[in-house]
Amino acid sequence: MHKSINKIALLVVLAVTALSAAAAGRATLVRNAQRYVERDSVTTACVHLEENGLIFPGSFKSITRFEKRLELLLRTHKGQLNIWHVGGSHVQADILSHRLRTNFARLAGPLGTRGMLFPFSMAKTNYGSDHRLPFTGTWTTARNIPAEPGLPLGMTGMSAATTDAVASVIINLDNGRTPTWSFNALRVLAESSAAQDSVTLTLSTDGGDLWTLDRNDDGTFTVKGLPQLKTATLNIVNPTRARFLLRGIEPISTEQGTINYYSSGINGASTLSWLRCEHLDADLMRIKPDMVVFGIGINDAAIPSSKFEPETFESRYRRIIAKVLKANPDALLLFITNNDTYYKGQPNTNAIEVRRSFIKLATEYGGCVWDCYGVMGGLGSSTQWRDAGLMAKDRIHFSRKGYELLADLMFDALITDFVDNDE
Repeated sequence: MHKSINKIALLVVLAVTALSAAAAGRATLVRNAQRYVERDSVTTACVHLEENGLIFPGSFKSITRFEKRLELLLRTHKGQLNIWHVGGSHVQADILSHRLRTNFARLAGPLGTRGMLFPFSMAKTNYGSDHRLPFTGTWTTARNIPAEPGLPLGMTGMSAATTDAVASVIINLDNGRTPTWSFNALRVLAESSAAQDSVTLTLSTDGGDLWTLDRNDDGTFTVKGLPQLKTATLNIVNPTRARFLLRGIEPISTEQGTINYYSSGINGASTLSWLRCEHLDADLMRIKPDMVVFGIGINDAAIPSSKFEPETFESRYRRIIAKVLKANPDALLLFITNNDTYYKGQPNTNAIEVRRSFIKLATEYGGCVWDCYGVMGGLGSSTQWRDAGLMAKDRIHFSRKGYELLADLMFDALITDFVDNDE
């Protein structure tokens, strides 16, 4: 009997040792990851760290599959992972999403594809500060906010049209911020009513290099085999002056072992807004996201509580999710709960309903939830965040410090789950 007890004890020790070695293995892989650190007493007082974790109300299958793919990429430095983050003004500003993009890029090592870009300055609106897309020509724009946008839309939620004979967009990924992305291939989401060969897209550099983009049947123009570029000019030559429609510019990196973070945000966008994007299905099929970060909900909930209908909200989300799962049935769905906001001078209780809906959807699809609402402190907490300099006066949007803080907290929750669930 004594020997049996010793054998059992030995097996337990070996099992624990094996688990510890496995955990250490993943911990080693993420040793360079950006982790949340307490910044100052005011910030620390606002953050409810006990709520900072991923919530799995249903199956673990999707997160397990994603984390195994992430581990393989980090170990072998081969392949690519694609992440798509979609939302409203929190995403259009591209502070939260770009911080996450940067954190993932530093985790993997080499910088991947910067994501799908659009020259938002055509519509005289804001966009991320790490790049610039100045343009020439006269353009009319549309976005996914009106019931009738007026132009076809896709995953950027924005489009622009011109009938100028000559126009251009400068792609400048080097705006003095680190890290700086580059590209060695380019995809342009565009369409033209002109005959096949009457519109020409070229890419040029200040050094005199010139490449012609191929026009494809799927509504894209592409060029591959470029040297590693940080800036170049996309030239559009349209001699018949037919309508040329631009929906997005994707500076692609073919580097292996990268995590590519795509972000799509339009100020004021709701679930219904993204359902207006008729080319979203096809655009998602091109990137086949391995993980989708859903941040749509603030604008759906910016109504009196008596008018918010969870069933309608969930139904629209299911239609968006169907598009994602058509592109990649194995995609991990991660829902970010609404941050605490104020509506007409009072804390918006619809955030609680949105959280319930996300728990329900995560249960249904085997996804997970990151509880921004809980991390902030729940109902009314945005006043404390505003007073701490982490939110704007409107108690809806965040300061740069606030957005970057949330990104680091969410990234830390993802990395913690990755390390803690090593097999």
